[in-house]
Amino acid sequence: MIFLSLWSLVAQAAPPCAQMLCWQVAPTVCLLDQQQNNCQLPLQLDWQSAEPLSACAYLNDRRLQCWSASQQGQLQQQLSLAGPANLELRDMQQQVLLQQQLTVLSRQPERRRRLVAPWSVF
Repeated sequence: MIFLSLWSLVAQAAPPCAQMLCWQVAPTVCLLDQQQNNCQLPLQLDWQSAEPLSACAYLNDRRLQCWSASQQGQLQQQLSLAGPANLELRDMQQQVLLQQQLTVLSRQPERRRRLVAPWSVF
């Protein structure tokens, strides 16, 4: 019984790739503290392909890592983001194979506009 429970957890953790090319990117949202200018994102990227593939991972047109004739790849990198970013997996001809938007959210509340002028008597 315990074995079946563990097996179901493992099956849920790594979903099978039903397409020719799949990837998992985590996390996709980064929280920015009030005192910080840039958000620190510990990126974990895993991809797999049904056929060997030569590809590179890019963040806003900056190359992060490349793989040559591989059916799978993995990338772990600490990123510093000032705002939203676009993560892409491209082939050697620069064709975008997969893409994921990375979002930056701030914990600092936006300033609210005053409804009444500060000099108003009412």
